Amino acid sequence: MSGGRSETAVEGQPAGDDRATAQAVAPARHRTGRSASRGALRRVGRQGLPFLRRRWRAVLGLCAWSLVEFVQTFLTGFGVAQALDRGFLAGRPGVGLVWLTVAALAALPAAATARGLFGRLADLVEPLRDGLVRRASARALNEALGRPEANRTGAVSRATHQSEIARDGWAGLVMATRSCLFAGAGAVVGLAVLAPPLLVVVLPPIVVGWVLFLATLVPMAGRQRAYLEADERLAEHSGALAGGLRDLAATGGSAGEAARYSALAAEQEAAARALA
Repeated sequence: MSGGRSETAVEGQPAGDDRATAQAVAPARHRTGRSASRGALRRVGRQGLPFLRRRWRAVLGLCAWSLVEFVQTFLTGFGVAQALDRGFLAGRPGVGLVWLTVAALAALPAAATARGLFGRLADLVEPLRDGLVRRASARALNEALGRPEANRTGAVSRATHQSEIARDGWAGLVMATRSCLFAGAGAVVGLAVLAPPLLVVVLPPIVVGWVLFLATLVPMAGRQRAYLEADERLAEHSGALAGGLRDLAATGGSAGEAARYSALAAEQEAAARALA
């Protein structure tokens, strides 16, 4: 970021923490295609990993609650399977009821587990959003001091809409990665206990699913960046139009600006459809 830098800390961390988290997800303007995706991936590795290391307690807490959820899911499925195999189908309803009780007891802490999961998720997500907002605000103030005559509507989009998109995207990525890892591990462990021969059939699709999930991250990041850039261009143009409506009416240039606005809106729509 050019100009002065904010020295405000996030959760007791120095301003470098804000810069690191923001740089990990900020749009790389003037870079397109495969090279931009590689640059974004390198930026995530260089700035995002230190961000996670500084919050290792939140990461460990999220893994711990995910493990609790994994145990609950495993015991619920295992209890139902044993209730059928060793209980009701074997003509021993008492044993079946005992195993069903085990399955029911395993499902009781589900609400506490969900609360713990989302609490640790907030410890990872909210500092990222705060750092982005702080960086976008500092950048907008520095640019306004340098060029007070320029339009700054794009800064509003960066500090509000784009920061929320980055926050939601980061939260979705964390939860999807967590579900992919622990749900896949749960399926493998469950089959290994109940029906080991089925691992030959089930394990390859799980591995393929993990590979496909990882392969989609870089293209998804590129489309997310393209959408954010299109949104910022539209916001800047909208701000410029709002400040010059009287001049447009006086000079007769409204038709050209309307066409420009329609083109930018269509570009944003196309980027949003590609991301979806």
